[in-house]
Amino acid sequence: MVSLKAGERADLDLRTAHLLRINSYLDIAILGMWIASPRVDVMIGMAEASLKGASPGGEDDALLEVLRPLVEEGRAYLSANDFSVAMGRMRVAHDLLALHIIRLSSA
Repeated sequence: MVSLKAGERADLDLRTAHLLRINSYLDIAILGMWIASPRVDVMIGMAEASLKGASPGGEDDALLEVLRPLVEEGRAYLSANDFSVAMGRMRVAHDLLALHIIRLSSA
C-alpha cells in the first residue's frame, strides 16, 4: 500500500526537478551574457525551450506564463545591444523561479 503522502512527495519532487532544470538553463544563459559568449543566443534559446509546454501536473503553469515573456524580452533587448535591460529581465525571471523553488522545498 502506497500512502497518499508518498505520492504527493513524488509529485513535488518531479515539479522541483523540472524547475531546477529550467533554473540551470537560466544560469547558463545569464553567465553567457556576462562573458559575452558568441553562443549566448543558443543558451537563451535553451532556456526558452525549457519554458515551453506545461509543467508536471500543471501546478507551475502560472509561473511559466510569467517567465516566458521575461526571457523573450531579455533576448530581444540583448539583440538590440541593451545589455542592462536584457540582464534585468533575465535576472527577474531567474529570481522568481528561485523563490518558487524555495517555497516548494519548504512544503
